[in-house]
Amino acid sequence: MSWKLGKSKKATLTADRDDAASTRSITPTPGDDKPRFRTGILSIRVLWAEGLSVSQGTSVPAVVQAALSSQQAKVAASISPASVSQSRLAVRGKRDSIQRTQCWWLPYIVMEFEVNQILITPLGGELDKPLYMYQAHFDVSRNSEISLQSYLRKEEPKRGADDDMGNDVFLGGIKFTPDFDNVSTQDQWYDLNGGSGKILVGVSFQPSSGHPLTIDDFELTTVIGKGSFGKVMQVRKRDTQRIYALKTIRKAHIVDRGEITHTLAERLVLSRVTSPFIVPLKFSFQSEQKLYLVLAFVNGGELFHHLQREQKFNEERSRFYSAELLLALEHLHDLDVVYRDLKPENILLDYTGHIALCDFGLCKLNMKDNDMTNTFCGTPEYLAPEILNGAGYNRTIDWWTLGVLLYEMLVGLPPFYDEITDKMYEKILRDPLLFPDEVSPPARTILTGLLTRDPAQRLGVNGADEIKRHPFFDKIDWRRLAQKKIQPPFKPSVRSPVDVSNFDTVFTAEQPLDSVVEGSQLSQTVQAQFEGFSYNARGITAHAD
Repeated sequence: MSWKLGKSKKATLTADRDDAASTRSITPTPGDDKPRFRTGILSIRVLWAEGLSVSQGTSVPAVVQAALSSQQAKVAASISPASVSQSRLAVRGKRDSIQRTQCWWLPYIVMEFEVNQILITPLGGELDKPLYMYQAHFDVSRNSEISLQSYLRKEEPKRGADDDMGNDVFLGGIKFTPDFDNVSTQDQWYDLNGGSGKILVGVSFQPSSGHPLTIDDFELTTVIGKGSFGKVMQVRKRDTQRIYALKTIRKAHIVDRGEITHTLAERLVLSRVTSPFIVPLKFSFQSEQKLYLVLAFVNGGELFHHLQREQKFNEERSRFYSAELLLALEHLHDLDVVYRDLKPENILLDYTGHIALCDFGLCKLNMKDNDMTNTFCGTPEYLAPEILNGAGYNRTIDWWTLGVLLYEMLVGLPPFYDEITDKMYEKILRDPLLFPDEVSPPARTILTGLLTRDPAQRLGVNGADEIKRHPFFDKIDWRRLAQKKIQPPFKPSVRSPVDVSNFDTVFTAEQPLDSVVEGSQLSQTVQAQFEGFSYNARGITAHAD
């Protein structure tokens, strides 16, 4: 069960598990994680900005120009830093002010830390000098960047109606990684990249050893998905007020289905990843009856949802998504993990339009460069030929699935699609790769390379850099992309980073409860297999070999 939901058009297949046993331990050594992992509370103060403006050649939206001449705007302009007491920071920091619309014509900020996003609306000020006086607290699990992106609305928000923020004007942003060991208590100015102006920001960090979490540490707000193993809820952590996705899994169900190893493998992979394009694990804990995974809440909708609505994407957008996915897959391969189930349903868009890969239930650990495995698993439309012919496969299957996904984004269907599964398998093994006229020559050559049936000749067999160097990606600045400094070509229409409108109302209408499990007592031997599941950035252990 993925933490996100969606009515999938593609069923995931699994067969006999060859992965249940491994000759190597999958528990990383303590030294692997010392440079990256830490626990504590990060407090970020966003005070105000100066010198903000739209880029040259872009005009201020007409509705904003009209609003600036209103009496309400004149009152807002009279509010200055001196007129707002510092105590306002503490008061506002207790809850996200996502519904505030009184100064909608002024630039708002999307703040992000470890894929946890917050919408910051101004208290007042002017177009070039908005006043925020906002403080938020984040749970820290890694040495991660702070990101602040500034936007200007194109439309006035309407009460009781969907608030379309998908086409708002990007004004620029900042990114920096705090020195967690020596955080300065002084507020600092940061110049915007991709725009003019600067933002005054303060940061403080309180380290902690981490205490054992329970379900009582979270306020359950909304059900956002259900599956055979349990359900997924949007929750708010009581101490920091941060929003997360809480995935609950009944132990008895995964024991009955022989899924203990894969559940622990998913937990281990999620705890180790540091890619900005993968949904990160924040915490995991357990009770006698259940396992709990606390993940970043990503609400821009599945790529599948957007692709289904638009039929296909243009080349620029397809290139952007496939480039970010390439970096996510490269990161997994660096950890000796093969993903094996890339498809639009397992790719989310965040609030600003970047991708976030999720659902690691089929991933395979300890896959070195030339290691082979032969489990029959994946999604029919995306299965590589070497899986179908039973010859065994290695990490290059992820490049095949990337090729299928890129083809589907450009054309609207997978390259060998057929409603009859057996015929589709025959096409995957034997049919020539065909392209509509609108597919450009660079796109054709990269797809031909990625969809080469012989894995030893497939583009990417020598690593991700081989794919990055292809002319299709000539326009990509990989360093800036990895730092999320390239503005996405599409921003989802969601009201705020905690909006659940992209989730099915069948689930969101349900009362959020941590249901009681009755009559499923597990033996001590079985419970021992879940030892090491709990995680708070210091507990990097799992017994899943």
